[in-house]
Amino acid sequence: MVLWMNIVMTAIRKRFNLSRMEFVPIAKKYNLIPFLLEHYELLHYYDNDYIVNDSLKYIAEQGGEIIGVQ
Repeated sequence: MVLWMNIVMTAIRKRFNLSRMEFVPIAKKYNLIPFLLEHYELLHYYDNDYIVNDSLKYIAEQGGEIIGVQ
């Protein structure tokens, strides 16, 4: 599961050209890691694009945007 989490987080970072330093506060603010862990059993069957899009929908539901999140 750790490898999968790394792949997903890297996919999100690459889509928006975010460094780790830029991504970590976003992930923390919107509880992205607990979300991914909670839904691992379902999400790990899907491709990275689907998971990234699903993660972005989750962030939006929490009131955020991936680009320019404050």
